[in-house]
Amino acid sequence: MSAGERLQVGGHGISLLKDGWGPELLAAFRDDMLCVRPVPAHEAYADDDAGSSIAWMEFSLRGPGPIISQRLSLLGYTKQAAMGFLDELLDDLRSRREPDSWLPAGEKPLTQRRFLQEYTASDWVRSVAAGVADPASSRAVGGFHWLLGMLEYNEPGFALQAALLGMPEAEVVFTFAGSEPDVDHDPELPYLCSQAVEAMHEESSAHAPIVVLTEGRSDVAILEPALKLLYPHVTDLVRFMDYTGGAQGGAGPLVSTVHAFGAARIANPVVALFDNDTGAAAALRSLRRSTLPGNIKVLQYPPLPLASQYPTFGPPTTDAPTGSLSMADVNGLAGSIELYLGRDVLSLSDGTLRPVQWGTYMQGLKRYQGEITDKKEVQDLYRAKLARAQKDSSAIADQDWDGIRAILEMVIHAFD
Repeated sequence: MSAGERLQVGGHGISLLKDGWGPELLAAFRDDMLCVRPVPAHEAYADDDAGSSIAWMEFSLRGPGPIISQRLSLLGYTKQAAMGFLDELLDDLRSRREPDSWLPAGEKPLTQRRFLQEYTASDWVRSVAAGVADPASSRAVGGFHWLLGMLEYNEPGFALQAALLGMPEAEVVFTFAGSEPDVDHDPELPYLCSQAVEAMHEESSAHAPIVVLTEGRSDVAILEPALKLLYPHVTDLVRFMDYTGGAQGGAGPLVSTVHAFGAARIANPVVALFDNDTGAAAALRSLRRSTLPGNIKVLQYPPLPLASQYPTFGPPTTDAPTGSLSMADVNGLAGSIELYLGRDVLSLSDGTLRPVQWGTYMQGLKRYQGEITDKKEVQDLYRAKLARAQKDSSAIADQDWDGIRAILEMVIHAFD
């Protein structure tokens, strides 16, 4: 016995880990499966006269086969994938002209090729299952140890799942380190497995498409085709939430969705886009930002230069019974998606901007919530503008896309 790395199922070596091991193997186990045990000298050196002194501390992860198999499946090493792995391995062995390294001395390669001629992954699993009852069988072609020897130089995740197909109830042991008895243990040792899972999530997040959440379907109907029009080179890397199934819109429900995504540990990078208005600010007060993982970004539509001096229509007063028009900075107060659709969409026939109508006063924030007037007409004008640009891309140069570009740029660079 040595203090080196080894992967075993039911006490039988599965992989030589010749290429090392990564978080995928650690993630097949749980933190509570860690085993640190002292190894006596007579066991360490296979010497009955070596005495009972402690030679080293052995670090391993140990778990029941059914649990490890389930975790492997969720990590992508499914049973179906393991069967495909075995079929590819057998095809490779059938094509070889030289004997494999694990064949006994003097074994002819022809014997191996003949044995494997009609041999399938299902045959391999059945043979391993039958061989468990006779683990002393030789490395001769078709023997239990010969079958397991096929796995020794292959990827440990698939090798482990393949072995568990034939030995589903066996204990899995991954021995990954040894140390002198008096060496201080790494304080992160008890969290190796959970840290490996986190590392895998971060790695997958780094390469997965960004998922964009918005307050409602109108935001998606505006932003998704605009992305295809203005940034066609990134459309395969950005996904918008589908609201066609009846998902509830609004800032409050979006906060709930963000919390749900965080709790579910969604692997994709997620950008939650809130309006640049008072309603969103009120809803965001209930967002528990400290609980969110690093792959979730919560953003509001960016401040808009056009909105810094924008016409607003106030409530009626004694002096102005039909309401009064005044200029105001509506950033943070009335910045719904419609305000970003461009001056060409927001302008009235006389060249003035369609005003924002002040509405509810939110006492908690001590500010009003505003909304663009004639919102449906604004959206219809945007759709016509979009259709012209989709038909003739040269029209884009004469249109105002600054607001939409600002939002899409924020999404694209959210994790920079």
